[in-house]
Amino acid sequence: MKKNILESILIKKEVTLKDVIAKIDYPSANNNVGTLFYTSFFENLGNKNSDIDIYIFLTSEKELEKKSLRKYSECLGVDVIQVGELELDIEYWTISSIEKILQKFVDSNGLSGNYSDLKILLRIFHGYFLESNETSNYITGLLESHDIIKLVKNRIAIEARSLYDEAVKMYEVNEKILSLDCARRCLWECASYMNAHYGKPNLKQKWISKIFIDNKAFGHVDLLEGYINLQIFSNITEENIDNTLLEMFTLIQSMLNIDLFD
Repeated sequence: MKKNILESILIKKEVTLKDVIAKIDYPSANNNVGTLFYTSFFENLGNKNSDIDIYIFLTSEKELEKKSLRKYSECLGVDVIQVGELELDIEYWTISSIEKILQKFVDSNGLSGNYSDLKILLRIFHGYFLESNETSNYITGLLESHDIIKLVKNRIAIEARSLYDEAVKMYEVNEKILSLDCARRCLWECASYMNAHYGKPNLKQKWISKIFIDNKAFGHVDLLEGYINLQIFSNITEENIDNTLLEMFTLIQSMLNIDLFD
């Protein structure tokens, strides 16, 4: 299914999957390499401007010694390949780095760790391995052996509650703009939590509201109405900012207090 989605997107960009594979330095026919593709279309999101990202999983960073790439977090480096008119980012990771990131979240039950680390776990969760081999099967099994959704939810819940506390504190000292910023971010996190709970985890802010609204708040009609009115179409002025903030606090409390939150 995901392979068909990927090939369909590539055809529209006038390239084939075979063309892309030919540009990758590390073919996944090698059992030491896992090649994973990700596009937001795999999550029923995306549009004509959406990227296709490639993740290469290696058994050792020595395999990248000759490459000079920009790095972040546990990622060995990021490269770009050109296939026709299409540019694709390639990220290189070691299996041990994925093990390390996952173990950190498992040990804390999702209560510590940053979103950039969660991102790679979710890319694997949603992504498509080009071939089934020793490396891809191991990484897939690694994630399947843990409740990734629960770990994601717990991490989001911490962020949501922290932002709510900050919003209230800023309101109490009359820093209403700061309070509003925190409240808006908190509502995003609350919606993100519900998305994850119902099997649609995604940490990208640009997709959170779309997932939440397209799925009609997963049956929570009152929360959906409040979210749309306050987060999407709110008309905030100096005169009504107090009332708006209080309404946002009430909505946040309702979202935090539903049975989904542990």
